[in-house]
Amino acid sequence: MTSSERLDAVISGTVPDRVPLAPLLDHWAAIHSGISVYDLMTDPDKRIRAILKTASDFKWDMTFLADTANETLLRIGVAARLKMPGVDLPANCAHQFEETGFMQVSDYALLETQGVVPFFLAIVGRIYPEMTMERALADLARVTEEIKEHGRLLRQSGIEPAVGFVIPGCSFEYFSLARGISEGLLDLRRHPETMRKAGKRYCADMLAMAISAIVQNGIQRVFVGLSRSSPVFVSTKHFETIILPEIEYIVNGFVNAGITPVLHCDTDWTKFLPYFQKFPAGKCILELDGFTDIKAAKEILGKRMAIMGDVPSTLTANGTKDEVLDYCRNLIKTVGVGGGFILSTGCSIPVNAKEENILALTEAVEEWGWYQ
Repeated sequence: MTSSERLDAVISGTVPDRVPLAPLLDHWAAIHSGISVYDLMTDPDKRIRAILKTASDFKWDMTFLADTANETLLRIGVAARLKMPGVDLPANCAHQFEETGFMQVSDYALLETQGVVPFFLAIVGRIYPEMTMERALADLARVTEEIKEHGRLLRQSGIEPAVGFVIPGCSFEYFSLARGISEGLLDLRRHPETMRKAGKRYCADMLAMAISAIVQNGIQRVFVGLSRSSPVFVSTKHFETIILPEIEYIVNGFVNAGITPVLHCDTDWTKFLPYFQKFPAGKCILELDGFTDIKAAKEILGKRMAIMGDVPSTLTANGTKDEVLDYCRNLIKTVGVGGGFILSTGCSIPVNAKEENILALTEAVEEWGWYQ
């Protein structure tokens, strides 16, 4: 099987020839390829060369395009001030965000009445006063073309690009950054109807934007970020009444457009996993970061969606190669039974990951990952 065929089999619920391998790559591509993290985040040509080298060196089936470390996407799409390695931070570390709370309650009405583009530009303009509408739109158009070209280069090398667009998830994921997590959580109690109306417009506009971009670049998967919507932060009541309807709308919208949602679930989602049984079978990937019980995810959702994960960052950074091999073997022999599993890291490969530990993931699928 090709990498593309292998992934299609896993997503659809059939058994591939072996477990696909697809770690979440961003900053570590710079470390492995010998460039600065700043260059990876800001220079498209250096970024794709680093990604191609890393994914090829370790024989991955699929790789991210360092989407989560793209300076342009981070400045436009994340409602917090970006702190850059080599500028605001030490040179070879991951970027950070200064979560200040740039969104006001009145901005919910702005979003509901005018849509996501004026809303984003209002928030981004407060975070980065030098960012004009013209510049933001030009930057977004440029990065859209970059993703299309970078995806083509990956496929030319036999490697699948992971996603063609990144959305922060349901509206609460964005609001809780734009307002700050404390104010965002309080808004669920103080302004639930206001948030619900604004969230409806947010989801509709983001869905349309993502589908349009994916039609252009031909990468039929989309990253749906989910972290602050988990039971670690929100109550069951608020999840059921405000958050879950939005996730269902987003997932069904992508599936109906022929696009596979990659539900990137950071933090512990174990309690909420049964809700995901509502999503269309054989159409989604559930990507876990090591906090959710991945074996419970297999038991609850293994017949409905592919499970992707979840070698912990602490293990790739601080463990031994044998420990990583043991962890991978256990995943393959349990979560990988009967197909439906993609071996990956628990969220991003950390910048201090050991090369031999990342190589262990490749050796694990080659040793234990074959189904026939």
